[in-house]
Amino acid sequence: MLKRLANLIPEKREHRGNWNLVVSVYSRLSRIKKPIGQIFKKHLLGRLKPLPRRKGILFIGYVQAGLGLAESLRGMIRAAANRGLEFGIYPYRVGVESRIVGDFMPELYDHKHRYDINIIELAVDQVPMVFRSVDPRHLAGSYNILRTYWELSKAPQEWAAMLHGIDEIWAPNQFVYDAFKDIFTGPITIIPPCVIIEDADYPDRAALGMDSGRFYFLFSFDYYSSPYRKNPLGVLEAFQTAFPDPKENVGLILKSTGAETHHPEIKERIRFAAEADARIRVIDRTMERNEVLGLIRACDCYVSLHRAEGFGLGMVEAMSFGNVVIATNYSGSTDFLSEDTGYPVAYELRPIEPNEYVWAKDQFWAEPNLESAVKAFRLAFTDTCVRERKAAAGKILVGRKYGMASVGAEVEKRLNEITSIR
Repeated sequence: MLKRLANLIPEKREHRGNWNLVVSVYSRLSRIKKPIGQIFKKHLLGRLKPLPRRKGILFIGYVQAGLGLAESLRGMIRAAANRGLEFGIYPYRVGVESRIVGDFMPELYDHKHRYDINIIELAVDQVPMVFRSVDPRHLAGSYNILRTYWELSKAPQEWAAMLHGIDEIWAPNQFVYDAFKDIFTGPITIIPPCVIIEDADYPDRAALGMDSGRFYFLFSFDYYSSPYRKNPLGVLEAFQTAFPDPKENVGLILKSTGAETHHPEIKERIRFAAEADARIRVIDRTMERNEVLGLIRACDCYVSLHRAEGFGLGMVEAMSFGNVVIATNYSGSTDFLSEDTGYPVAYELRPIEPNEYVWAKDQFWAEPNLESAVKAFRLAFTDTCVRERKAAAGKILVGRKYGMASVGAEVEKRLNEITSIR
């Protein structure tokens, strides 16, 4: 009976309606551990013409999109290319169609081959969709690595089922490693992100509408990433408390992106603060990457009073330019921010309130200490020698830890280990 059912599946992908059925049925069977599901899955794949095999890696993810996971994946791909590794790219677009910014290495896009190893870079709750929407012949029989991030100290137990089909997780740091270790039984390997800051013609202060002699603090965030987690209101409060005199030659730029309908009450509070204080400027739009980096480069100090952070790309980019960073001394950013490399802000853990964040039941995150944050703002502005010393140390650290050569070597080392035991 199972063989007869499998024989009904067409071999050619041109039968698009039936092909969607193939992918859907296979993905569901992949999550069934009972023998009947495995037998049918075997016969189903047997009816499909195998994809030609290629050595190397297939990177699967949002390479065309303008968001953090996409930038992280592009960095890892470039690190792999720097090591001369063989790879292809599967440009995955499901769920981010409105955030596509352009092609990345399109000459390496590959929908036609199966690779020995897949590196899938997505949020965990999107993994089941990959197994539903990607041709199962790309995934079956390959070693599937999930590169992912998570902001809270524990990955939800519900995610364990979503990780079926994943052989290994690549975590960006110890914080994320620890979050997954209780729900995932396979290997977890720490592979730092690759952050690339190229020499380019970045826009200067004049082009960005900034005063030439003013000391600027910058905070950037995406409303889709939760303003409760990113905490822009905390940054506003700390800035205005640190600099109550409107004549002080300081400024705060809040760079945001995200749909108009996302958290309108917080957008309104930020808009009101900017209207009441001429030193505060809000940039609420999507920028080209070159413009974003130009803004980071043009400012003097990057601020992140986050309540939780899986990594902290904006902070590392600022440090790469030689700018100092103020940040909550909690979660992923502690991998690179210390008293030697920036201004860590004290905090207390508190329960996450309902509706503040997804998958957050019974979890905690950091509430930055206002007094500590205010002190950091003042020191960054007034003590030039200390600020420059911290900034120089930070630039050296992130260049060594997140540079293309270092990350590429880590990727190659782990891939060689995997290949040797397969």
